[in-house]
Amino acid sequence: MRFGLALGGGGLKGAAHLGVLRVLEENGIKPDLVVGTSAGSIAAALYGAGLLPAVSSMGSLPFANIFRLENYRFTGLPLGLIHGGTIESALKRVLGNRHLSELQPLMAAVACDLISGETVIYTAGRPIKPLPPDMVLGGDVPAWQAVRASISIPALFAPYKIGSRLLVDGGLTDNVPADIARYLGADNIVIAVDLDCGVPSRAFHHAGEVLLQSLDIISRRNTSLTLRLYADLVLKPIKKPVSSWDVSEFSNLVAAGAEEAQRNLPQIRRLLGR
Repeated sequence: MRFGLALGGGGLKGAAHLGVLRVLEENGIKPDLVVGTSAGSIAAALYGAGLLPAVSSMGSLPFANIFRLENYRFTGLPLGLIHGGTIESALKRVLGNRHLSELQPLMAAVACDLISGETVIYTAGRPIKPLPPDMVLGGDVPAWQAVRASISIPALFAPYKIGSRLLVDGGLTDNVPADIARYLGADNIVIAVDLDCGVPSRAFHHAGEVLLQSLDIISRRNTSLTLRLYADLVLKPIKKPVSSWDVSEFSNLVAAGAEEAQRNLPQIRRLLGR
């Protein structure tokens, strides 16, 4: 396998992934593997299911409501402030019962086992070399379940159970999974899309915003080494701090992803030997 794409987490900032994927598609550049964490898993699922052309605005995004905190009922449940039913219904409605093995190209979604702390990789693929002790394969599951697990921001959204595993957002352990792309067979080129743009300065109005800011800080610390070791090229489409949940920024974020990919097309082509 030659070319892997690693899409990082970042809430609504993941809209930038759609712009990146669109430019690659328009230029005939197709990854053999797409690995996504959290918001990156949504973009990877849309791409793998052939739904990317249908997304032209926030309103047309099949999962639009999962980015609108005002649409959720804060339940006060011990395992999460927001119940996951709304997310699950949206994901299942769009992706149906397609398993990961039915998506093209090969896709992986990254989650974290809340009990063991392991990074769990949901994919139909197999690693080309042994995984580290803190990483395990979750297997080929319905794509909507893999995405639901990957986006379960700790304490904000209730964790999601697949088999015996209780799962939370993969950004907790591997927010831009360039390393996982390597393990799954992208042994030539890995391009990563990192949504980090610095931590925004803002007033905090509820616990959800505190949790999101905390996760941003954690993921920044964990990501830099992974990218240095495993990514051949890192695209950073977000140039200034922006909220992970500001839906008014959707179109700007898609455009930012497209601009970053367009700007880096010559280097991408060189890496791919084109």
